[in-house]
Amino acid sequence: MKQVKPGRPDDGSGPFYFEPMGADGFLLTNDWGGWAFLDKAQFAAFAAGTLAAGDVKAAELTEGGFFLQPSCYSDYSEKFNKLHASVFKGTSLHIMVLTLRCNQKCVYCHASAKGANEKKYDMNEETARRTLDFIFSAPGRDLIIEFQGGEPFLNWPALKFSVSYARKLAAKHKKNLEFKLVSNLSALDGEKLRFVFDNKIGLATSLDGPAALNDSQRVYSGDSSHSQTAKWIKKFNTDRPRYLKKGYVYRITALTTVTRQALGGARALVDEYLKLGLREIYARPLNPFGFTAANWRRIGYGAAEYLVFYRELLERLIELNKEGVEIREKTAQTFLTKILDGTDPAHMDCRLLCGAAIGQLAYNYNGDIYTCDEGRMLSVMGDESFRLGNVADTSYAQVLESPITKTLCVASCLESLPGCSDCAFKPFCGVCPINSYFSGSLFPQKANDQRCFINKGILRLIFEKLSNPADRIVLSSWLGEKWYRDASARAGASS
Repeated sequence: MKQVKPGRPDDGSGPFYFEPMGADGFLLTNDWGGWAFLDKAQFAAFAAGTLAAGDVKAAELTEGGFFLQPSCYSDYSEKFNKLHASVFKGTSLHIMVLTLRCNQKCVYCHASAKGANEKKYDMNEETARRTLDFIFSAPGRDLIIEFQGGEPFLNWPALKFSVSYARKLAAKHKKNLEFKLVSNLSALDGEKLRFVFDNKIGLATSLDGPAALNDSQRVYSGDSSHSQTAKWIKKFNTDRPRYLKKGYVYRITALTTVTRQALGGARALVDEYLKLGLREIYARPLNPFGFTAANWRRIGYGAAEYLVFYRELLERLIELNKEGVEIREKTAQTFLTKILDGTDPAHMDCRLLCGAAIGQLAYNYNGDIYTCDEGRMLSVMGDESFRLGNVADTSYAQVLESPITKTLCVASCLESLPGCSDCAFKPFCGVCPINSYFSGSLFPQKANDQRCFINKGILRLIFEKLSNPADRIVLSSWLGEKWYRDASARAGASS
């Protein structure tokens, strides 16, 4: 059972959370990111306020902020702020959906993509201009614009215009600007790849594993989707070195969506990524949006099944790193940034409050504004509950003042959610209320929440590995920017 122990004036201990770990130990955490492992005897003594000052764990617990020192109150506050920094920074991620058209038909497509020839679902230049004007009205100094679809390269004119116009606005408003683009790569050509390099756009794609699996899930009428993705990953990696001299710093990254057919294939997935020169796997369980719902009986699974897959994946990657092969898993790295570094990775659904509206906004091809990409996905399915307005007639202030934005903040505040408020993993976790809404309630219901089960399972596994010194060395090495960029300087910053 997880609960908070109130501080005791006689021993100086502060509030903490605990979780049994294995048969003979406990994990302790607190709100400013401190954590420690205690055996049964140490835990009993600490909980009773009788842990001897000379105990081997006393110094560690003091360092972790479990014994409150008045002289360190400001330090605890600073650590809390660092752990949750993105909550206080405003909307930084802006997702522009350039088109709903796609030339692939994935069995789990979350965006409910339209046919490749349905150009009425393209964003036109005027809508792109208004969208970018809206984005640059946000007060934050640091902005990330992420181009999505459908397949964004299918609306090539809008992509070129948006990058050019955004750069002009960044210079005018003196803002730091980064571009990201998510593509299946099958509409790529030499001109478009040069454009990516020349404009310092971080490129991400999807790769679900070996060809047979990938092609069965990511259906491409023109060819093998796997062969197209592999071809352009190789081309990117071949061309990239000469662009490093011109300031391009990103590595291409890939995401794998895990279906029932992928369970049991963790080692094959790793082998495929390594074969293509990829250094990071971003494994994601199925979301309930889009085509996934209709195909759930064929591709779905339970949370426990996913965790079996994820353990196999994580343990294989740790094993490879011990052998000198550098490759990491992105979900683990996100949690580890908070656990080991005590910093906020700005991951939108891994926050004290989810990033809906206050951390990210999504703009559909027609200029409609949504709280997040998940809210936009529901729109495509016919549910407009998370629409905040349109760039033609809505201001940024109206978006923040919207009852929808305020409701999502309340619905995602971990401090007020049963099952989250007293959970040992709360300082490092987060929720997605729209995911929960799709399952029946805007407020996450722990007892019925598959996402909660998966997050807790992954966090428990990570802490299990951190208790092993050799594994902790590997996991610690997964922090830092070297995995996805070659310089610490902000790529694409406008001057």
